[in-house]
Amino acid sequence: MDDNTLKRMNLDTLGIGASLICAVHCALFPLLVTLLPLLGADFMENETLEYGLMSFSFLVGCISLGRGYFRYHHRLTPLLVFITGFLLLLAGHFYFSGTYTAFAIILVGATGIMAAHLLNIRGCKQGTIHKHH
Repeated sequence: MDDNTLKRMNLDTLGIGASLICAVHCALFPLLVTLLPLLGADFMENETLEYGLMSFSFLVGCISLGRGYFRYHHRLTPLLVFITGFLLLLAGHFYFSGTYTAFAIILVGATGIMAAHLLNIRGCKQGTIHKHH
């Protein structure tokens, strides 16, 4: 495995981690919402944190999956799973916000983003490097 593959896989790992943090954030929020004011912790309600996590996840996903597609495996499946997952994440945050279904939609979206990164890692391990001249 060459050095570029290791660097690219680290971006996938970072993307999985960002999606996992987002999923945990969304899962813990409903459970801890009653305790947060007592603890003086309002970081989980912070819209800036939510937008930052979504932006970071999107940026890392675009770079990692784009690099995997163009340089290694040329498979659309990871990109389509990522797009679907991210659209679900956005729908849960903006369209279904404040409803009981928002959590489920966000969780499915974050899981889709993680699955896209795993598919990308597998595709890159199986693919070969394509250099354009």
